[in-house]
Amino acid sequence: MSYKRPLTSRGALKRGERERTVGIDAEDEAARWLEEHDPKPPPPEPKAPKKSKAVHRFRQQQQRRDS
Repeated sequence: MSYKRPLTSRGALKRGERERTVGIDAEDEAARWLEEHDPKPPPPEPKAPKKSKAVHRFRQQQQRRDS
């Protein structure tokens, strides 16, 4: 008999996502309940707006000094 690893939070998220995308009929009662009670995750934020211009300028200055 093989040992089954315990479910992690990441594994639960992946399983939930997989179950949402596979085999749910849009007209099904369970699908309607999920649509009402399980909000879709927000889209990921782009990394570029978080970067500071000062960091970019600092790196450029360091490259000029090293050259």
